[in-house]
Amino acid sequence: MAVHLREADLMQDEPALIALARTYLGATDAHRFRWLYHDNPFGQARAWLAFDGQTEGPIGMAALFPRRGYVGGAEVLGCVLGDFCVSEGYRSLGPAVQLQRACLSLIELGQFAFCYDFPSTAMVSIYRYLGLQPTHTSVRMAKLLRTEKTIREMVPARALSRVISKAADFVLALKDRQAADPEGMEYRLDEQPCSAQYARLAQQVGSSLGSCTVRSPEYLNWRYRQHPTQHYEFLAGYRGGELQTYCVFTLSEGRAQIVDLFGSPDEKKITGLLKRLVRLLRSRGASAISISVLAGDVRTRLLRTLGFRGRESVPVIGCSGKLSNFGPRLLLMHGDRES
Repeated sequence: MAVHLREADLMQDEPALIALARTYLGATDAHRFRWLYHDNPFGQARAWLAFDGQTEGPIGMAALFPRRGYVGGAEVLGCVLGDFCVSEGYRSLGPAVQLQRACLSLIELGQFAFCYDFPSTAMVSIYRYLGLQPTHTSVRMAKLLRTEKTIREMVPARALSRVISKAADFVLALKDRQAADPEGMEYRLDEQPCSAQYARLAQQVGSSLGSCTVRSPEYLNWRYRQHPTQHYEFLAGYRGGELQTYCVFTLSEGRAQIVDLFGSPDEKKITGLLKRLVRLLRSRGASAISISVLAGDVRTRLLRTLGFRGRESVPVIGCSGKLSNFGPRLLLMHGDRES
C-alpha cells in the first residue's frame, strides 16, 4: 500500500476536505469549513491529504490551525492540531504517521513555535511512535446545581423524590450564596462584541497563568461570537469600569459548560464571577455545570472549594521547538480546541 501526501489547496480541495471530515468526524459543513479554515484571525489553516494511488479520491487528512500565544512573556505563533481522519482499510500506523509527521514538520522547521493537541487514545499511540508523550492531563470538573434527576433515580416515588430534591437544592444554593460582590466588582453578561477592554486584559495577564492563547478581541469574537453552530455567552467582571475577569459558557439541555475562564488571578474576583454564574444558571434551570482544566492549573484548588469535583480526564500533547516538551505551565481549556 503506497500512500503519498500533498498539502491541500484550501480552495480547490474544499469539497474533498469537507467530505472526509463529514464522513469520519461528523463535524463539518461548508459554513464551519470557511469559519475554521479561512476566517481564523491568526491565519488560515494548513491541511494535508493522503492518497493511495489505487483509489480515486483522498483516503485521509490532517490539519493544523494557527494560534498566537504568550510563551514566557513573548507573543509567538503556534497551532492546534485537529480534523485528523483516515478511511477504513487504511488505519494501519503508516498513513496516520505520515499525516501527523507532515503537521509536526512545520514545528520542526520553525514555522510555528509550538503546537498542542487533545488526542484520542488511538492518536496517543501515533504520537508515541513519533517520540512524543502526553505532557499534561485535562480534567473535567463538574458541580451539581439541581438534584431532581439524581434523586429520582434513587427514589422512584415521585412525590417523595420531589420533596427530597427540593431540600437538597436548597442546601446546595445556600452553600453558593453571596451577600455582595467582592471589592466593588460588578458582574454582568457582555452581549456586545469583545472590545479593546479584552485586549488590555490579555496583555496585562499575559502568560502569568501559564503559556496560553492570546485572547484578543478579534480571536474571541471569531472563536465564540461568530461560531457557526454553537451559542456562547460571556459573563464578565468589572471594577471601576475596567474588565478584570470573564468566563465563556454554554447551556444546553440543562447542562452548562464553562469553555474559557480568564483574567485576574485574584481568587476573590474569580469566586465572585463563578458564584454569579452559578446563580444565573440556577435561575435558568440548569442541573449541572462543568469546566475542563489541566490537572496542574493553579485554579483547580479554588474550583474544589466551590464544589467542583473531578470527573473523567484526557491526555494533552504539547511541544515546541525541536519537538521538545512544551513546558510545565500551560493554560488550556475546552475553548482552546480547534473547533
